[in-house]
Amino acid sequence: MSGSMYASISGLNAEQALLSAVSENIANVNTVGYKASSVSFSQALQQTLAGASAPTATLGGINPQQVAAGGAVNVGAIGVNMGQGTLQTTGVNTNLAIQGNGMFIMNSSQGTTYTRAGNFSLDAAGNLVNPSGEFVQGWNATSPGTMPNTTPTTMSNIKISQGQSIAPAGTTKVTLTGNLNSQTPAPTSSNNQAVTVPVTLYNSLGAAQNAVFTFKPSTATPPAWSWTCTVGSGSSKTTVGSGNLTFGSNGALTPSTTTPTLTLTGPGGTTQTVTVNLSALTEYAAQSQVQGTADGSAAGVLDNFSIGSSGAIVGTFSNGLTAQIGQIAMAGFSNPAGLLNVGNGQWQQSGNSGTPQVGTPATGSLGSLQAGVLEGSNVNLANEFVNMIIAQQGYQANAKVITIAQQLRTSLVNMVQ
Repeated sequence: MSGSMYASISGLNAEQALLSAVSENIANVNTVGYKASSVSFSQALQQTLAGASAPTATLGGINPQQVAAGGAVNVGAIGVNMGQGTLQTTGVNTNLAIQGNGMFIMNSSQGTTYTRAGNFSLDAAGNLVNPSGEFVQGWNATSPGTMPNTTPTTMSNIKISQGQSIAPAGTTKVTLTGNLNSQTPAPTSSNNQAVTVPVTLYNSLGAAQNAVFTFKPSTATPPAWSWTCTVGSGSSKTTVGSGNLTFGSNGALTPSTTTPTLTLTGPGGTTQTVTVNLSALTEYAAQSQVQGTADGSAAGVLDNFSIGSSGAIVGTFSNGLTAQIGQIAMAGFSNPAGLLNVGNGQWQQSGNSGTPQVGTPATGSLGSLQAGVLEGSNVNLANEFVNMIIAQQGYQANAKVITIAQQLRTSLVNMVQ
């Protein structure tokens, strides 16, 4: 009878472990990135009362006789379901969810850890951190638009400084598009038929210069237009470029043998050459309408940022430019269920998880990111309630066996009396 009591005690312990896993899963049903665990039982080592015998010519074979040797059941394994949880939209641009495989890499007080919980935010220094202040790992641009090699050895804490600036870019090219009316007469002293197009140019330090292109028709054959470009105004107006345009009978511009340019005076008297693209101009019998665009920009400071599906952090600057300022890193494991749970949604590499394969989202076997979304718990409440009933009934049954064994022992003692 003592053997049956010890067997039931092992059953109680096993059912208690199952109930503990169920209660933990239910408690974390709303925990960001939580992965549900499950318990499986295994039969304990048995005591052999009689061994097996092989059949003979006169007697059939006999099976072994085995009973529980002080314990009937053990917790065989506690598995972790690393499947993806439900996605919840938050609208916060620093909240990230992984669609597919992979985990975020964190620099924490416990060393390098990994997590699926992407409830990140920026701290006072601009670091991308989780609610516990642990740093998200990745790569920062050496300057906006210039990224380092994305290798594991170059990873660092992701930092998004709102005050960072982007360098100005001097104008190198101006493009003019549109139509010059073929029926426009040549200008006279009383009839100015010029077409003017304002364009903003920038020097190498980002200082803006207001340039004006002026197109005037002539009476030349074939039809021609002259153009000039000036900067400044009034007595300080300076002509920085000029040329002539001719058009064919189909209204298309006749190609020039040379590329027209503008010559600007830059900082410290330096010369800045700007090419002019006029190839898209036409001369049809329609209203004159010409637009001009130029590259280059003034200096700018970071206004906002977004995180794309590839983990690229793209900044939007006050001068209208966008540039990549960072890159989120991810790690994949051949056996993510083998990771060691260190609490707070964090995991560490173990001997059975495999080594981390570090890369960028949406590359190789790594999943893509969704910004403004969080991955919720993957706990299935219906399954947990069923497991709770199973654990409860198993516990009750084992307790009943102990009660019966105790009654039998009492009866035996009473027989002696």
